[in-house]
Amino acid sequence: MKTIEFDTIFLSYDEPNAEKNYADLCSKVPWAQRIHGVKGSDAAHKAAAELADTDWFITIDADNIVNPNFFDLDISFDDPKVQVYSWCGENTVNGLIYGNGGVKLWHKDFVRQMQTHEAAEHDRAQVDFCWENGYKQFKEVFSTVHINTTPLQAWRAGFREGVKMTLLDGEKVHPQEIEQKIWWHNIHRLKIWSTIGTHAVNGKYAVLGARQGAYMTNCTDWDYIQVRDFDYLTELYNEIVAPLENIDAEIQILGKKLNLELGFSWPYLDNELSLYFANLYKETINLGSSYFRGSNV
Repeated sequence: MKTIEFDTIFLSYDEPNAEKNYADLCSKVPWAQRIHGVKGSDAAHKAAAELADTDWFITIDADNIVNPNFFDLDISFDDPKVQVYSWCGENTVNGLIYGNGGVKLWHKDFVRQMQTHEAAEHDRAQVDFCWENGYKQFKEVFSTVHINTTPLQAWRAGFREGVKMTLLDGEKVHPQEIEQKIWWHNIHRLKIWSTIGTHAVNGKYAVLGARQGAYMTNCTDWDYIQVRDFDYLTELYNEIVAPLENIDAEIQILGKKLNLELGFSWPYLDNELSLYFANLYKETINLGSSYFRGSNV
């Protein structure tokens, strides 16, 4: 089957670029439907499943711009165990390419039965979806993820990844064992989130958020499960970020704290260095040919 044959659902909550991005999606898929303002990731995806008429449906996050070539893909359902297909998104602040924010294709029955985030019954699903059963990640990049329309949006994106990238199957590990026990891909992504971005519009807020998320999760008694609540994160931003007079200085202070308590040696990159390393990182990915942009699956 082709991806164009599945219902496409746009998921939005409070993203400042949601209207613009939904209009862009509708220019490519005029029949795209939308779920807006449903609190909780589990509930929002279940609402999308109920809205979809097809057995499989596509979700597009509100901060995403989709490559129109995605809707020309051929999908072969040759493995009955797979319940979710995911494609990579490219982050416009730091250049990271992975499943975060990417386009996904879900089996309706799987979504109806899953229990994650606010509906989770065990720790590993409290802040993310459970991918151990029936998940397939493609290397192809079919969207760009725009997380920096406002300082709050950029900070929240960084903060959420700062929390999740230090968890093992959704659970905390001893602070001194993070780099030994956490999958090295996630440590790599955390390093990028925590250093690259000051050159981009509102990008320093993403860097700050990643450092704050990692620090609060692993160096304080803060309840990391609250990272799933967007309303709470807005309140937290207004409490600990909005009053700051010097974001760059706070980034450097957190770097020293994280180095002391977790052994993370993360440099502070000013605008020039951040742009340099972002471009170098992009060149490295292109040279490695690890990702295939716009090709058929």
